[in-house]
Amino acid sequence: MLNFPLRRVKEGLVELLVPDFDAYKRPDGVYEPAWAPVFYNPKMDFNRDIAVLFARAYARLRGIDRIVVVEPLAGSGVRALRYAIEANAIVYASDISSDAIALIKENIKLNNAENRVFVQRADANRYMEQLAEERVKPHIVDLDPFGSPAPFLEAALDLLGGRGVLAATATDTAPLSGTHAKALRRRYDVVPARTAWEKEQAVRVLVGYIVRRAANREYAAKPLLAYYADHYVRVYVEFERGARKADKALEMLAYAYYCPICQYTDYYKHYTRRRCPYCNTPMIVVGPVYSGPLASEKIITLMLEELNKVNWLQNPKRAYELLSLIMAEAPITKPYYRVDRLCSWLHLNMPKLSKIIEVLQSKGYRATRTHFDPRGIKTDAPHSIVVDTVLKLALSSTPQNQIGFNRINYSST
Repeated sequence: MLNFPLRRVKEGLVELLVPDFDAYKRPDGVYEPAWAPVFYNPKMDFNRDIAVLFARAYARLRGIDRIVVVEPLAGSGVRALRYAIEANAIVYASDISSDAIALIKENIKLNNAENRVFVQRADANRYMEQLAEERVKPHIVDLDPFGSPAPFLEAALDLLGGRGVLAATATDTAPLSGTHAKALRRRYDVVPARTAWEKEQAVRVLVGYIVRRAANREYAAKPLLAYYADHYVRVYVEFERGARKADKALEMLAYAYYCPICQYTDYYKHYTRRRCPYCNTPMIVVGPVYSGPLASEKIITLMLEELNKVNWLQNPKRAYELLSLIMAEAPITKPYYRVDRLCSWLHLNMPKLSKIIEVLQSKGYRATRTHFDPRGIKTDAPHSIVVDTVLKLALSSTPQNQIGFNRINYSST
């Protein structure tokens, strides 16, 4: 028996009963999902769109006839049902809340999914342990908590057993990005710092943490897709068994050294004090972080193909734009540049990003906009080339009386 007001909504191909938004509004009139007796966040529909595309693409990539998904923090059941109906998955779902379980059961009936979604009231970690004992072998374990996925990682790794994919959302972006340094060190065992590329830092910290925890079990971890959107990090990390493979995965971990003045960044294997080789400023360090590619071009290609096949996603244009940018960024492992900050240091007006990218590409380097930040670019060009390119383009559009001092000492010409 559900003793709270409900409303009926549609997301993707799924019809849902969810807590009535009007009954759980903050004083400013905005719906607050955390105030409702069962959690449902309509703003995370894009996250769920990408999850469906990934599941469909992953099934094709690995030749899986019917994908099996575990979602131990199911809330209203929207993600579980979308996996089942839109990706033809078998889904095992749980939630600790009796209200959530009652609502999920209603939503399963509403969507005729009784043979596709199996639900149980349980603590998330205990549920995953139970499924492991029952020898359920999922292809994907999806962790979508409020905050950090870290408390659920060990049970998820045990359940996966060195195979399949961990899909995880992290909304604790303040620690991951270095804003809350103590929480970053405590929660993820990382030397904390705050960089200009803080959103990419958040992703690389989380992936690096998963790689380390998996290696303890002699599992190799590799991200197939990792991105930042709407104040959360989302990663899809695939595992393989084997000590040697785990050792190779660990080789992708490094300390990221960052110059807070000129934005020079590089990866080093060992933690020590360093000065910027360009402007001699003492560098700050964050790590260990994952230093390899954050996406597989194969899986992105398949996801784009799946996107063209479906017509029910909530945000198809945005999904295309995100995946296209990630495809372009994938081969570039250097963190992105905040061009506005670079120009602030140079005391010059900011050139158009498209022009910077065009010039770098004409010199034979990879260069692209980044999904992480509309003011950023990613490139594999050497730092001196990036600064010199920005400098020359900015000088061409900056009045002489506004030209600063820093750029004169830094120019490579």
